[in-house]
Amino acid sequence: MNRIIFLSLIAALFMVNKSSGQELSRSASFGAQVADLNDSTRAALKLSSLQGTLLKRIVPASSAEKAGFAVNDVLVSMDGEQIESTGDFLAQLKKHHGGDQVKISYYRASKLKTTTMTLLPKQMETSDEYDIIYSSVLSGSNRLRTIITRPRGSGIYPAVLIIGGVGCYSIDNPSIPEIRSIKMWADSLTKNGFVTIRVEKTSMGDSKGIPCNECDFNTEKQGYADGLKQLKALPYVDKEKIFIAGFSIGGVMAPLLAQQDPVKGIIVYGTVGRNWLEYELDNTLRQQLLDNRPADSIDLYMRAEYIRLYGLFVEKKSPEQIMKDHPETSPNFFTYPMRIEYFQQVADVNIRALWMNTKVKVLAMHGSSDFVSSADEHKLIAETVNHYHPGNATYVEIANADHWGIYTESELISASHTQTELNTLPLTTAIKWLRVNS
Repeated sequence: MNRIIFLSLIAALFMVNKSSGQELSRSASFGAQVADLNDSTRAALKLSSLQGTLLKRIVPASSAEKAGFAVNDVLVSMDGEQIESTGDFLAQLKKHHGGDQVKISYYRASKLKTTTMTLLPKQMETSDEYDIIYSSVLSGSNRLRTIITRPRGSGIYPAVLIIGGVGCYSIDNPSIPEIRSIKMWADSLTKNGFVTIRVEKTSMGDSKGIPCNECDFNTEKQGYADGLKQLKALPYVDKEKIFIAGFSIGGVMAPLLAQQDPVKGIIVYGTVGRNWLEYELDNTLRQQLLDNRPADSIDLYMRAEYIRLYGLFVEKKSPEQIMKDHPETSPNFFTYPMRIEYFQQVADVNIRALWMNTKVKVLAMHGSSDFVSSADEHKLIAETVNHYHPGNATYVEIANADHWGIYTESELISASHTQTELNTLPLTTAIKWLRVNS
């Protein structure tokens, strides 16, 4: 099993599209399912190399269809820049917006062709039951997309800031499991009378700013803080009934934000209740056991893990320096979903103190099939809050739910990433709690 910490935890039609979000242009959409070439597809298509990206399906009425592309076309360059792989193609596409013209070279039936096409803007979320507003906030030097949903009709409504997990992904991409879950939350909460807001990460989706993978924890946190300010400023939001729902690392963001800008209550799911070093140490051991490693192997691995974590989060050393000083730690290192400084800043947070000083109502939920975060983390959150503020916190164990909100029968099945159906129980539990506490 690969080591996993908090990962990224992802109709006709009435659309409101007026606001400060006009400062952000809409990302471009190509409109095709793409894949890397392999030796068999290269041979079948009579191509000389694996360079490029293969079109496996064309989306109807898309940019690709309008430009005349067909299944099995292989794109090899955009505006004169070679396309080495599918990842390279997506990175080049990310530079463009709806309305841009691009020159594409591609192979069809082993013949090289070139066309100039106009990229259509990526489709926006739509609903015939509530309003969706694409807006934005300025956070430092970053302009971040925000997506707001609101019930129809006059009046003021309670509201929820929804914060997802760690990593570089777009909240505007429902193909990611965690994002499908968060979108389900926004949809259902709005149908139940709540305004919601989601904040895009820097350089993801329509957002502009520093590259997401160069962002640190404090910068990302400030983006959510600015999103919370925007939510509180909306004329249709009840300022006394604002909540934060934090998933995964969002469960660390939530109490931090609430200390800076008070809210009515906090919901967390799949998160951590103690300092990051302790969490990683415990999480490593749980995943080693889940992977059924030999007992003596686990002992050696954990000895090296103590050194690795102390070096990273106490001494603030780089992975390279730690491996140079302690070669035995090399097997323990893995690719973090963000730069290491991000997690070093998380490790500086006194998470127990955060919850000790949280005076509002708290709902801490844990999925029984979550192999990334343990039930003990969430019990600790509830116990800490209730010790200092009796009766304020509720702990709920959600049956058959994993870290990403997917219906899964066990931690081992979750680790295989074979299930796709979302578990609605965390959401329905949260809505019941919100009705009581709003």
